[in-house]
Formats: sequence, structure tokens, C-alpha cells
Amino acid sequence: MEEKFNLGRKKAMAILLHNDRTEWELRDKLQQHGFEEEVIEDAIAYVESFHYIDDRRYAMRFAEIYKESRSIQRIRLDLQKRHVDDLLIEEALENIDWDDSMALRKEIRKLTKGQRDFFDRMSYQEKQKYIARLYRKGFRTDSIFRELESYRNGNT
Repeated sequence: MEEKFNLGRKKAMAILLHNDRTEWELRDKLQQHGFEEEVIEDAIAYVESFHYIDDRRYAMRFAEIYKESRSIQRIRLDLQKRHVDDLLIEEALENIDWDDSMALRKEIRKLTKGQRDFFDRMSYQEKQKYIARLYRKGFRTDSIFRELESYRNGNT
């Protein structure tokens, strides 16, 4: 039985070697490798004792890393997919100086391929399609319109 626990601990350490994971992700990976529930619990307790998994730290780092390339809503959804507790998500998002206009500008430049008159040459329906795409990425409509206008005027 002790050998099963050692194998579970080693596998958990190997999974965490290359990527930081949430507790849920680690548990899921160990289940995929066929470990029993008691072995999984032991392995998680083991890596937690060394602070190798910490959902609070994970959420903070995730938000910090992606704050310039994703909207606030997108980061929230990505963390929820990883089963990070909502309180930890809110804490991570509150501790960051948020301004997703940089991420929005980046998306606009990507969509327009750097052509400032890109939207001027489109029909109303085509513009709405692009605006909807930005909205689905989690950006607020008022921010989208403000940044589009700023982009068209050459201010970004």
C-alpha cells in the first residue's frame, strides 16, 4: 500500500514539474492516470505541504500574466474552468491594476491587421460582427466603441 502512495506522490510531482496547476487540475490528472481516491488525496496533501499547489497563488499569477492580453471577464472564466474558488478569483482580480484597454487595443490591431480605415470600409452588418466578436471575448461595449474611435483617430 505504501508503494501506491509513493507512486501517487511521484506522479503528482512529475505533473507539477513543468506547469503550475490548480488542485482540481492535479486531481483530474491523477484520476486520468488511474490512481485511487485515497492515493490522490495523499498525493495532494503531500504537494500542498510543500506549497507546490496553491489555488490563491495560481489565480494571482494567472491574472497578472494575462492582464494585458485578455479581458477581465475572460480571465474570470478561464479561472472558473480550472475550478478556482470564486472568492480567490475576485481576490486575484482586485489585486491588479485593471485596465483592459491594452488588451482591447491589441485585439483591434489583430482584427484590423493594422489598417486604421478598416472599419470605415465596412457595411454596418460587418462592423456589428466585429464588435460582437470583441464583446464575446469579454470586452464591454462602451470600451469597444471608445477604443475603436481612438484607433480610427490614430490615438493608439
